[in-house]
Amino acid sequence: MKIQKLNWAGVKLLISGKTILIDAVEDFSAYKPVLGQPKVDLVSFSDDTKADYIIFTHLHFDHFDEKLIAKCLKPDGKLLIYAALKPLVDNLRANFDAIFLELEETYAEDGISFKPVFAMDGIGDIQSSWIVEGEGTKVFHGGDTMWHNQFWRLGKENKGIDYAFLPANGVTVNFTMIGLEYSPVVASLSIQQAFVAAKLLHAKCLIPMHYGLFERAPYYVPTNFGTQDLVEWSKKMEQRYLLLEDGRYLEAEEMVE
Repeated sequence: MKIQKLNWAGVKLLISGKTILIDAVEDFSAYKPVLGQPKVDLVSFSDDTKADYIIFTHLHFDHFDEKLIAKCLKPDGKLLIYAALKPLVDNLRANFDAIFLELEETYAEDGISFKPVFAMDGIGDIQSSWIVEGEGTKVFHGGDTMWHNQFWRLGKENKGIDYAFLPANGVTVNFTMIGLEYSPVVASLSIQQAFVAAKLLHAKCLIPMHYGLFERAPYYVPTNFGTQDLVEWSKKMEQRYLLLEDGRYLEAEEMVE
């Protein structure tokens, strides 16, 4: 398996000659009023990416890019979608081959297995995490989940997770403009929570994502972290981690055994 970190929460997996995109987004402009401008240059990948499978954890436009799906999904490619999202995506998708899966339901093809599992969205929208396995490697992708009480169970029931891609910006959101009352409780995992979640998932390696790209007070205020926080929480939780910059592939010497 080859693993590439894309923008924000995007991940590309190359498994058994197949290309899988998870939460892959190039165009964040729809959320500019609340997220602001990207703080660093975005990675461009759609021109040379043709995907056999595309997965998204939920329909927020920083995780779901319909134009990119139309551009990158192969004619015989498949969308894998959490079944609870079906009423919302039926009006969006064009002539895509979509497979809807219930939580804990596994779809296997081409020597690769896909399974949506429980997640909790920070503002109450429908969301799932995903577990993808192939070529002896298992990847957990947490979308932008907030802390919840199912990490213990997920770790016990899904043995052998190699990499846990988890959000780490512990963001406070102020979306009163769309009718949500303000809450100071973080709407995605903080770096501390990401380390704890990775430990409960028994992941060999935490790869933080969903951090560092957006910040716009008072609407979107992340809890930033630095090297000292990473070292402290890695030691405290006895949890390995790796920072993978947007656009970079996981190198062979960085792979877990």
